[in-house]
Amino acid sequence: MRTFNNRFTFFVVLVMSVFLVFSCSKLKDLSKEDTKKEDTKKEETKKEDTKSKETTSDAKLYFCEDYKNGEEINVSERFAPGWLTVMLDLRPTGKKLGVGKVELRLTKIKDEDGNKISEKIIDTVPFEVEASWDYTYFKDTDRLKFKTPGTYKVTCQKVDGTPIVSGEVVVIPK
Repeated sequence: MRTFNNRFTFFVVLVMSVFLVFSCSKLKDLSKEDTKKEDTKKEETKKEDTKSKETTSDAKLYFCEDYKNGEEINVSERFAPGWLTVMLDLRPTGKKLGVGKVELRLTKIKDEDGNKISEKIIDTVPFEVEASWDYTYFKDTDRLKFKTPGTYKVTCQKVDGTPIVSGEVVVIPK
């Protein structure tokens, strides 16, 4: 009887040991999965933070008929064909232009009926600026002209093509 008890005890201890080994192994795997999930969540949060920083820029590029004596005249998103003054405001971001030369790239992105078209570059107009500026206007009565109805995108960019800020304007028929 004693041998039976010893064997039974040995068998129970062996089964419990195997059970503990598998349990610990499973806990270790679960712990690894939790760590991976936390790392994935952290990476997704970082990506979302980066996206929100990129897309929630408070910098503005907008349009008016003219800029005289420190006044923006008739600011709007819709104009009849003709030349416009382009306004740039980086003040809400706390950033400066940081360069001495910029370009305004004019592209048409929608036709007169509002249908998307393949982006067509109309002109790239160079301007000299001060690197310390965070607010300025661009006026060129020859080259900042919007001749036909449609939606235009204007991008203020560094000379190397790095965009600073862009805005859209709709030109409506007269």
